[in-house]
Amino acid sequence: MRPIPGPNTRRPILRPALLAAAVLVTPLAVAPVAYAAQAVESVRPADEARAEPYIVTLAPDADPERVMAETGVTEVRYVYRSVVRGFAADLNEAQLAALRAHPAVVGVERDGRAVGTPVEQGGATGDW
Repeated sequence: MRPIPGPNTRRPILRPALLAAAVLVTPLAVAPVAYAAQAVESVRPADEARAEPYIVTLAPDADPERVMAETGVTEVRYVYRSVVRGFAADLNEAQLAALRAHPAVVGVERDGRAVGTPVEQGGATGDW
């Protein structure tokens, strides 16, 4: 049988109070971490934040890895070696300037979707 609480009896309210405090304080403790990540993102240099996809064409005898190392390109999407030499990568302004000035670079073009013109039926001949 449980004793009837009197005016001097302690009630076990400490646990619910601590739980409520933890629930209320946790979002406040996490907020500075989220804000710090956002602040670091906004301090990033403008050219680094605006990396865009490009295709870089190199001279036939050029080594893609050497050109990438010399121009500061560290991550690429694809390296071309058979029909043409080059690579596809997301590049920032500094990397673009370095690539355009490099003697082994033949061309730098923004990557995108290619759309061809429809061929009229019977107008094209030969093997495709």
